[in-house]
Amino acid sequence: MEYVELLKDMWSSISNYFNYHKIVNENLTTLREKRKRLECREEDINTELEDAQYNRRKKAKREVENWLIEVQVVKDDAQQIEQKAGERRYFSRFSFLSQFEANMKKVDEIFELGNFPNGILIDVHQDEGNALLTAQLIGETTAKNIWTCLEKGEIQSIGVWGMGGIGKTTVVTHIHNRLLENRDTFGHVYWVTVSKDSSIRRLQDAIAGKINLDFSKEEDEKIRAALLSEALQKKKKFVLVLDDVWEVYVPREVGIPIGVDGGKLIITTRSRDVCLRMGCKEIIKMEPLSKVEAWELFNKTLERYNALSQKEEEIAKDIIKECGGLPLAIVTTARSMSVVYSIAGWRNALNELREHVKGHTIDMENDVFKILEFSYNRLNNEKLQECLLYCALFPEDYKIRRVSLIGYWIAEGLVEEMGSWQAERDRGHAILDKLENVCLLERCENGKYVKMHDVIRDMAINISTKNSRFMVKIVRNLEDLPSEIEWSNNSVERVSLMQIRKLSTLMFVPNWPKLSTLFLQNNMYSYPFRPTLDKGLPNSFFVHMLGLRVLDLSYTNIAFLPDSIYDKVKLRALILCFCPKLNRVDSLAKLKELRELNLCSNEMETIPEGIEKLVHLKHFHWSSSPYCSNPLSNPLSNLFSNLVQLQCLRLDDRRLPDVRVEELSGLRKLEIVEVKFSGLHNFNSYMRTEHYRRLTHYCVGLNGFGTFRGKKNEFCKEVIVKSCNLEGGKDNDDYQLVLPTNVQFFKIEKCHLPTGLLDVSQSLKMATDLKACLISKCKGIEYLWSVEDCIASLNWLFLKDLPSLRVLFKLRPIDIVRCSSLKHLYVSYCDNLKHLFTPELVKYHLKNLQSIDVGNCRQMEDLIVAAEVEEEEEEEEEVINQRHNLILYFPNLQSLTLENLPKLKSIWKGTMTCDSLQLTVWNCPELRRLPLSVQINDGSGERRASTPPLKQIRGEKEWWDGLEWNTPHAKSIFEPFTTFQTDENPFTLPISSTFIYDVQDILSEDVCFDVR
Repeated sequence: MEYVELLKDMWSSISNYFNYHKIVNENLTTLREKRKRLECREEDINTELEDAQYNRRKKAKREVENWLIEVQVVKDDAQQIEQKAGERRYFSRFSFLSQFEANMKKVDEIFELGNFPNGILIDVHQDEGNALLTAQLIGETTAKNIWTCLEKGEIQSIGVWGMGGIGKTTVVTHIHNRLLENRDTFGHVYWVTVSKDSSIRRLQDAIAGKINLDFSKEEDEKIRAALLSEALQKKKKFVLVLDDVWEVYVPREVGIPIGVDGGKLIITTRSRDVCLRMGCKEIIKMEPLSKVEAWELFNKTLERYNALSQKEEEIAKDIIKECGGLPLAIVTTARSMSVVYSIAGWRNALNELREHVKGHTIDMENDVFKILEFSYNRLNNEKLQECLLYCALFPEDYKIRRVSLIGYWIAEGLVEEMGSWQAERDRGHAILDKLENVCLLERCENGKYVKMHDVIRDMAINISTKNSRFMVKIVRNLEDLPSEIEWSNNSVERVSLMQIRKLSTLMFVPNWPKLSTLFLQNNMYSYPFRPTLDKGLPNSFFVHMLGLRVLDLSYTNIAFLPDSIYDKVKLRALILCFCPKLNRVDSLAKLKELRELNLCSNEMETIPEGIEKLVHLKHFHWSSSPYCSNPLSNPLSNLFSNLVQLQCLRLDDRRLPDVRVEELSGLRKLEIVEVKFSGLHNFNSYMRTEHYRRLTHYCVGLNGFGTFRGKKNEFCKEVIVKSCNLEGGKDNDDYQLVLPTNVQFFKIEKCHLPTGLLDVSQSLKMATDLKACLISKCKGIEYLWSVEDCIASLNWLFLKDLPSLRVLFKLRPIDIVRCSSLKHLYVSYCDNLKHLFTPELVKYHLKNLQSIDVGNCRQMEDLIVAAEVEEEEEEEEEVINQRHNLILYFPNLQSLTLENLPKLKSIWKGTMTCDSLQLTVWNCPELRRLPLSVQINDGSGERRASTPPLKQIRGEKEWWDGLEWNTPHAKSIFEPFTTFQTDENPFTLPISSTFIYDVQDILSEDVCFDVR
């Protein structure tokens, strides 16, 4: 009996044991599933945040950043429990099951918190933070009058009016920039360019774009006005500038709450009547410049090395008199005279101008055109003049991308074909420089774009339409379409029907046998973006366009190309970018003269047939939309062997197989390459051909291109490696990358790496042109390199989500100064990193650092430590204290940003000096002391308080109040430099976004060429 009871007890114990382990295994499976589900949500949110890095108006909400930190903690806890369960390392069954339940509950809670029903991004209001570029201000009377009105609280709306070219925009731009400097008084500042072709809806869209309000799905203008008014009222104080208003827009009907909670409106217009009917409380007329002001402007614009002689000065004043005090006319005339050095040349110019403007009329606009045509005629080059007129095909106030414009010119024949892509682009840039130098075009966006003053554009259209050569229409509705007569104008050579907003189709068949350029593209920069041409074009639309050379249908919803396009034997450029409904293009075999075929961001199911027969093709760009799910029925195969003239080949489509190395390296005229390889062998095989040496631009990817590229449509010499196992590179050359020695931008993402970066590729030691290095989401890497192996040319270093990283650089006692080119450092989500620098690194190797951004490193304790932790334990305490008392000097450091560092206790335990530093600290609760000192030596041996060389300290009020200071007066001395940040008032971009913009801007300016 006892034996039976014993067996029962044993069986019960065994049963309980197996039941318990069954429960543990079930819980383990459930926890893993929940954790993986959480990781998927985390990945989705991180992807959305990465995409948002390219939108300067958005940043992650603080609650999202905190959620991501909490997710990491929960994941770590879950993985620890999973590991214990797998190894059967637990003592109390009940306690362990309780841990399981608590952890699963926590995973569920954090998963639900990741829903973010109101979105994960907030507005940054980047637009209102940037001063606008402006011309010199001559004559300040109008500006003073406007500012006086703004300071008067009872004046809520100001109208500035005057003829075109008189300087309204210049004056108000200066006012805008001054308002930005006085935001404490005036609040938010918004600038909107309205232009002649606007409407209430477009104006509403433009204002909404400035404040990041999306009501694109709302059609009712009254509801839109109410939403806009409500959003603006929340801003309380604001000033809205509407530049170049042509029609009356009643503020209330648009949704502009003037006078409510401090809202003010400034408009510029050519019509006093517009000011009156828009209810402006103060109306200011822009008067022509006085003789003294006109002479000052002329002289400043002329930019002569030597002074004018007395006779030249007399003639110059007569020329100025003919300009009638109009700044635009004075500037363009002065620039056209800047190369005239003989008295005969000055007399001749005056005679030409007087002849040109003979007989002033009551039509002031026509008189202005005559003066501007004088500068146009003095170009004395028909090609230059044609290139200028071509710019009038773009909408008013449109920023024209330089390289796109040059591409059109080349296809049109305005820039002759030369031996290379770069030579042709250089010729085009030289033409643009000449047109800018005589002030007929304006440079904008860091020189990447140009635009025409609206008066000069009107002049150009006036010249072009005299003989019916041009037709420029801004099509907002059916009434704006060309008339039946215009559709049959057989003299027209260039037609622009850009921004055909609400049109689904064009029904007429034009009779334009001399047409060479046809623009039907939409504006990709319009807000909100609405593709057009949903119902396409008639099949016979192109039948009579026998001389067509340039066709652009980009950013439209056209679903098929008319049959009549496929026999246009003179077509040289076919541009079909971002046509989401275009699933197929038929055979292009007959387009024998085609030089450029641009099919970027397409959704096509098949590559057009006949491309291999386009023997003159120089530029081929094929890329799929990121959202494209259509399979590709006929991937590229031996396509390029016949295209021996190719200068630019860009392929970015995950559906494409690798281009054969022999085929690619055999294209001897290539200057630009964008390709990816799916395996390390093919990648290295291509690099070993050294074909890259003949290229001016390349972007070569291994397993794709990843999220961030040097800039959309702009790159220099880039290599991007993604999702690759390179862990064995230290011991096996087969796992090492072969990199081009002239690479300028290197990114490696989601890879398994060896402990040191140089073991990824020994070629890095020879990469003497490398400017930027980005490493993210990689496992295994513990340090980058030893200081003696540092890449001396490196300017930007971006490190994100590297869980094994322990130190940045291994420091050894050497005299060689390396890493001295490093200017910008970004470190984030490196949880094994406890410090960044030692004093030796700062003093000898990193003295040129300009910005340091550190965020979300959970184990970070010190930014700078006196020695490596393992070494410090062996040193005498006195030596350590001596090091801690060092004064570290960062001569070039301008920005230090520290975010979400829960264990950070010190930046540096001694004193740190910088010439002009902006320090930002957010969510670093343990940081109680700043390495700043207000005590300096006055030269006599005594110490006195001094204003520190700081630009700004930014942080939370609670953190600031809790800081500890070495001297009792320090806080009061630093306080004037302090700005407090709140969730409701964010003033920084995510530091990763800021870093990426820096890389993009500097790379594109310093080492890259812009590529169409």
